Amino acid sequence: MPAEYGWGPAFTEYAAKIAVDFAGAQQEGEALWVAECGGRLIGSVMLCQSGEAGEGQVRLFLVEPDYRRCGVGSALMKVVLDGAKEMGYTRLMLWSAEPLTDAIRLYERAGFHITERVKIRNGVLTETWYTK
Repeated sequence: MPAEYGWGPAFTEYAAKIAVDFAGAQQEGEALWVAECGGRLIGSVMLCQSGEAGEGQVRLFLVEPDYRRCGVGSALMKVVLDGAKEMGYTRLMLWSAEPLTDAIRLYERAGFHITERVKIRNGVLTETWYTK
């Protein structure tokens, strides 16, 4: 995905650090779900504590390009929303970036809305999203 959007190795390192930190210190109220097809990993989503009471954070939501618009993202979003509810979260947040148009449509359908927009490196617009 990073190369798809021209983000380069810095993004890959950032995502890898999130995954390694999660694997090394997973806490109650956190989970990882993956989608696979024929033994191949085609998508993932993490639910983490955000640091705010009752609030979870959706992280590393990813669907491989060949499997987008096939329902994989919707299934992953449903499982993370259901999981968050079961874990007692009353609110979810996530960060996204402007080139992720397919994901943004999915976030909107799931009830997320933008609360903040910030330009970062190379003029990329990042967004903070929250559930209702």
